[in-house]
Amino acid sequence: MPPVRLAPREELAAAARVAPLLRAARDLGGWAQEHPEVSVGQVLDGSDAQAAAEALELTPDELDAAWQVVAAVSEQAAAGDPLPSWGKPLASSEAEELLREWDVALAALLAAEELDGLATALYTVGAPVRIDALFDAYSAAAGSGRDDRERAVHAGHEEAGQDRPAGQQTGAPDASEAAALSHALETLADLGVVELGTEEMAGGLTVGLSPLGIWGVHRRLLAQGWHVPVLGGADRDGAVGLLVTLASCDAEDGESEISSWLVGRTEERAAAELIAAAAEGSPGLRGAAFAVLDRIGKAATEEVRAALDQPLLRAHAAVWLHEHGEEAELGPADRTWLLVDLGAGLLEEADARDVVAELLPDVTPEAQAEIVAGLWQVSHPGVIDLLTTLSEHHPDPGVARAARKAAFKARSPGAGRR
Repeated sequence: MPPVRLAPREELAAAARVAPLLRAARDLGGWAQEHPEVSVGQVLDGSDAQAAAEALELTPDELDAAWQVVAAVSEQAAAGDPLPSWGKPLASSEAEELLREWDVALAALLAAEELDGLATALYTVGAPVRIDALFDAYSAAAGSGRDDRERAVHAGHEEAGQDRPAGQQTGAPDASEAAALSHALETLADLGVVELGTEEMAGGLTVGLSPLGIWGVHRRLLAQGWHVPVLGGADRDGAVGLLVTLASCDAEDGESEISSWLVGRTEERAAAELIAAAAEGSPGLRGAAFAVLDRIGKAATEEVRAALDQPLLRAHAAVWLHEHGEEAELGPADRTWLLVDLGAGLLEEADARDVVAELLPDVTPEAQAEIVAGLWQVSHPGVIDLLTTLSEHHPDPGVARAARKAAFKARSPGAGRR
């Protein structure tokens, strides 16, 4: 998932206070308390629904959505969360209480309308998109079984004006499907989840997550186990948080994150934190850590020199010292180990074909084959995966053949000890 900026809590609470659907749910909850014969665990229909709608001046659709929220919040209260003061004005509610209530309302609406896929798609695109581009995400979420990432990519293709891959074209929605999507978006807008608008650049009606919607969907994705970095929040998790966030940033946001993280730290402390994160992190984090150390420069020299004693960091540290005019031993074994580590880091984020293209871009195929043939001797946990990738995706048959042979040797007992 792309990194996002989360609005301050008070700003989020202010947006929730003016959400029409949340206000309607508060009023409807108060009405239900005054009518004990009405159970929030049952469907509100018939004369009860008519009486509530007339008393609160709600349309049938507004009443139905508000009742879903009331039922969900009441169920959550039965599980141990405090029940909001039904009928109490939203303006007088505490921010945390209000956001908990809003979050439960969001979960209820997404579950009732099967809109998790659509919300994920909007989060992934990260910008307003044409409403007609969301039809595939909506219909897929309603039952096609495609996963959220695929639906999000489709919505992103539509937003960028790109053609879909062959075999993935979809027809236009019929009237009932379009009406269902329109109704769902209006309901989400009433809760303050999305913002509807018109943009000439986008070619018509658009929809995008509001700051409140971004916060709510971020919480849901985080609970589902997604990696959902937050811009401006890297400092909460120290150097590891910074490096993880940078993996999803473009250059401009990355520079901003680094600058923010460095504020309030001495250069020596920042260098020490980065070295510690690199020692415990993945190959990708190691590479990112030494890239950030470039921003610190000479003040990081002593910490980097101390890293020469750590096997996982030795090659990175030696190269960094050389690049900053310092003496450090850097032999052929260090260079090949670093090549494998860099390749393993690329495999964490990039497509296998891109890794093959970027690993040795300026080396002739004959020289690549010679280098690859000896990689089986490198004692690195990622060497087999890298060799397998090269054998399957390298366009030169000689390099691919050398990688296959090296991968076979690397799997043999005793490999990687020389």
